[in-house]
Amino acid sequence: MKKHVETLCLVLTLVPAVAAAQPAPVAITQRLTLDRAIQLAVENNRQIQTAALQLQKANEDVEVARTHRLPVFDIQGQAAQLLTPVDFAFPQGAFGEFPGVGPIPATDTDVSVPRQLTYYFSSQVSQPITQLFRIGLGIDSARATSSIEQEHLNAQRLSVTNSVKRLYFAILQSESALDSTEQALALYRELDRTLEVRVAQKVALRADSLDVQFRLAKEELTRTTYQNTLASQKEQLNQLLGRDVRTDFVVEPVTELSIAEVDLDAARTRALENRPDLREARLKVEQADLDRRLKKADRIPELSVAVSYSSYFNIDVMPTNLATAGLQLKWEPFDWGRKGHELAAKTHTVTQARLAVRDTEDRIIVDVNNRFRTLSEKRALLNVARMAQATSREKLRVKTNQYQVQAALLPDVLQLRTEQASSDDQYQQALLAFWTAKADFENAIGEEVIP
Repeated sequence: MKKHVETLCLVLTLVPAVAAAQPAPVAITQRLTLDRAIQLAVENNRQIQTAALQLQKANEDVEVARTHRLPVFDIQGQAAQLLTPVDFAFPQGAFGEFPGVGPIPATDTDVSVPRQLTYYFSSQVSQPITQLFRIGLGIDSARATSSIEQEHLNAQRLSVTNSVKRLYFAILQSESALDSTEQALALYRELDRTLEVRVAQKVALRADSLDVQFRLAKEELTRTTYQNTLASQKEQLNQLLGRDVRTDFVVEPVTELSIAEVDLDAARTRALENRPDLREARLKVEQADLDRRLKKADRIPELSVAVSYSSYFNIDVMPTNLATAGLQLKWEPFDWGRKGHELAAKTHTVTQARLAVRDTEDRIIVDVNNRFRTLSEKRALLNVARMAQATSREKLRVKTNQYQVQAALLPDVLQLRTEQASSDDQYQQALLAFWTAKADFENAIGEEVIP
């Protein structure tokens, strides 16, 4: 019996050494903090860059709309081969009769232009007048589109930031679970070695040894699963950060901050002020109203001041140079009700946009409420996990003291060590779940949009 106790004492003494003797981790290339991960994502994420380019395109469209206020220059030129001769007939006196001269021409005259190359050139400069009202509305509409794209960019940044946080916390969860599995593996390996000795000494059952080996195999499978999951999560985070997915890194643990109470009413107010999707919905109301006013302005006649110049070459009868200055008018007085129906459709679009704003407001409030409830649940779960961790540590302390006075068996102590590792892991999981819920809550109220 004394030898058995000494063996068990030796096993208990070697357990920490076995856990500490695990293979050293591969040399790391980078330590990544959460703040640095968010910064890299905002700077390099390809989805954010695409949204930023879309905003730049919208800003260019605003500048294009502004140019419509300026004079329009139109130049045309044509070189053509006459396929048939062009004949002009001038009857006698076509240009009048003059005293002492007589009729011009004196007789019926035919002028023929042979088949040859002819040239035509014309240019015109026109300045819109009545169109300036519609052009101004078009500029305002382009600006509204640019503002909508800005909100798209803000929403994309907010979404990517939340995704980075969630994936960062998921990596920490996987690492915590993997660490717990490594501790369990160390205990099972040492217990398996001890039981093999005891089975050989015929003081333990072979079934107990096989049971330990089965548990050891299960833990090894679990470790492989966690390792694969962790590798996939790191690749996904690298993709979010806009860098090579093969970049190796380790994440820094997040510290537990004070869990402050959240004012739900204030959070809902901030969400209604900050959420990009709500600001976008309001901008779409403005844009729809501008489209309606643009359609209404189609009824205004288009009046412009124009200066024109044209030239004909190789057609002798036509004037070589012709210059004019005056007003150009374009108007469609009868449209058979088409413009009225189009205006009615635009009015319905405005009403739809206003309804979308109301729906978005309600959806945001529901989202904030749900995220708040989830955050409260995770806060309560974190308190439970903290108490469970303290309880398991106390149980292990008591059982270890009992074992030292030979009032408990080693398997009981090892089991409690495993339970302690599991409770530590559950506490980390609860802590990281709380941080994830907090990140989702911040996302719901539209915070942390980096300009």
